[in-house]
Amino acid sequence: MKGDNAMKKLMMGLVLTLMILLMTTVAMAEGELPTEPFTWEYLATIAGATAATLLIVQLLKLPLDKVWKIPTRIVVFVIAAIIMILAELFLHGLTLSSTLLTIVNAVIVALSAMGAYEMTFAYADRAKEEAAK
Repeated sequence: MKGDNAMKKLMMGLVLTLMILLMTTVAMAEGELPTEPFTWEYLATIAGATAATLLIVQLLKLPLDKVWKIPTRIVVFVIAAIIMILAELFLHGLTLSSTLLTIVNAVIVALSAMGAYEMTFAYADRAKEEAAK
């Protein structure tokens, strides 16, 4: 039981570290570091929406799994789409073409968020296997 709690804490630490690294890397590529945690401009980017999606899904996953058995991939896509549509709405307003393009971009965000999660937990699984040896 204690090992499971320690593993969960390790996973959360790795996910948060990955998110901070992702946000910092994108900000450095753009030439400036963000001064606020999230802005609509940042959430409208693939990196910003990915970071927010990953964090929100991690927050909601356990309660959703206890109440409903909704596939996590669907939850990830819906959250990514909502974030990006809201960002587009608040920044530029929505048109049919911008909404469709935003939904396509939400697929990229969802896949990126799931990939970041899988990378983190694949590393943790390897560490767990090595510790068991």
